[in-house]
Amino acid sequence: MKKYNIHRFSIWGILVLAFVTVFFHRLSIGAVADDISRDLSLSGKALGNLTSMNFYAYALMQIPVGIMVDTIGVRKICTIGTLISAIGSILFGFSDTLIIAYISRFMVGIGTSVIIVSILKVQTRWFNPKKYSTLSGLTSFFGNIGAFMATVPLTYLAVSIGWRNTFFSLGFISLIIALGIFLIVKDTPEELGYESVLKSKSNRNIKEGFFSVVKNKYTWPNFILIGSLVGSTTAILGLWGIPYMVHVYGISKQQASGYLSFLSIGFILGAPMVGKLSEVLKGEIKKILYTTTTLFTLVWIYIVFIFDSKPPIRHLPILFFIIGLCVITHILVFTNVKEVNDIEFSGIASSIVNVGEFVGSSLVSLGIGIILDKGWSGKIINGSRIYNLKDYNKAFIVIIIMGLISIISTYSIRDTSKNG
Repeated sequence: MKKYNIHRFSIWGILVLAFVTVFFHRLSIGAVADDISRDLSLSGKALGNLTSMNFYAYALMQIPVGIMVDTIGVRKICTIGTLISAIGSILFGFSDTLIIAYISRFMVGIGTSVIIVSILKVQTRWFNPKKYSTLSGLTSFFGNIGAFMATVPLTYLAVSIGWRNTFFSLGFISLIIALGIFLIVKDTPEELGYESVLKSKSNRNIKEGFFSVVKNKYTWPNFILIGSLVGSTTAILGLWGIPYMVHVYGISKQQASGYLSFLSIGFILGAPMVGKLSEVLKGEIKKILYTTTTLFTLVWIYIVFIFDSKPPIRHLPILFFIIGLCVITHILVFTNVKEVNDIEFSGIASSIVNVGEFVGSSLVSLGIGIILDKGWSGKIINGSRIYNLKDYNKAFIVIIIMGLISIISTYSIRDTSKNG
């Protein structure tokens, strides 16, 4: 049993390490947005599109990834995916035109798209189902360390060595992780002579599994919830949060990243608690999600309507921390979608739901950029567009709408708890 634990946690661990880079890649543009805008002469819409390239690729790949995880296997697609993201990161560092930047970020999105679904598949194949929510929480905990690294550490690193060298470095780190995945990961316990943790196997084909997940009406509330809740927050953490604080409060990028890091800290501290809380409540995730989606929406109403998107700066750490705690509960939708669908097709189910996050992220990031461009006064400082408070206030109404959608979608989630 001891050797089995070493094997399964080594496999899970190297994939979680790759997941740290996924979060870093996903959110890294926000910390260097002004630098990239200056070097590539980008408008708000173009910057939103650049950020969304990662999301477009990620969303496009989720269903194929779910199928490949269930057929080809985790080891092969994660090795290839991490190599692609490494090449994309290095290419992004060389970008001197918007087209090259788009292509490189799209490659990063394709490469990183394979990781989370693979981790969820490993958890299904190698671990007791009772530990699924707890492991998902720990996965999110470590992944969000990457989100934190994309705030204060990335800002200071970019100032020290430049944004291009930063992405070169990340590319080389990803190459090392790809080698680790190739050497360590095994797809099933049987490959190492252990018994399967799955009670039964089925010979039903992937096409049948795909359509069974898509036709299941209880799949889609999870899709909508993750798209609205996580998508809107990623737009802030991954792109508009730092420019917003720099433009509205007149602080430095380093200071802005410090405030924004409290959102990531909320993710990190909340992640391990979510799984445990779900276990304590015997899987009654709707109670948790009703509370957090409502609180998330109220916080943004407080920011936008009470303070016209400029609350006292001393309030920002608390507000961002609360938002982080609320949003991290989205990991429960992966447990739910696994339970409302056939366990054999958990990879497909997880990947379909995960598309929602990136559809939401791309739409909100781009939507905010379009609203800001529409109200732009023409002001430019050091080659970067400067937007005013009034336009940020209009743009952030989009997030309140997404919060309301998340509350409504929670109502439609099927309760699979022991008490449900």
